[in-house]
Amino acid sequence: MNLRPWTYLLAAVAAEIVGVGVMKMVAQQGAWTALLFMYAMIGLSFFLLATAMEHIPMAVTYATWETLGLMAVAFIGWRFFGESLGPLKLLGMAVLVAGVVLVNSGGHAQPE
Repeated sequence: MNLRPWTYLLAAVAAEIVGVGVMKMVAQQGAWTALLFMYAMIGLSFFLLATAMEHIPMAVTYATWETLGLMAVAFIGWRFFGESLGPLKLLGMAVLVAGVVLVNSGGHAQPE
């Protein structure tokens, strides 16, 4: 198994997390430099996501990217911005993780 596409995918998740975190700060403060940095990080995230999709099926790539990003952003919102993280949100994230596991287990191309 080639780990390089998965490295691109994890880097895409990291860039998305940074971009969304900066987005929250831009919403509160409105600094232009932060806004430009946010767009750069989100653009980088999509570039890395597309690069990962060259070797990982689209459904697997997107589901993994979105779920890991959502979990990290929810944690950051809870930890640093005082947002709630109640039982229903946690259950929703657990369902997403289960979905990603199912998509990953059935998402790889079958050899001919």
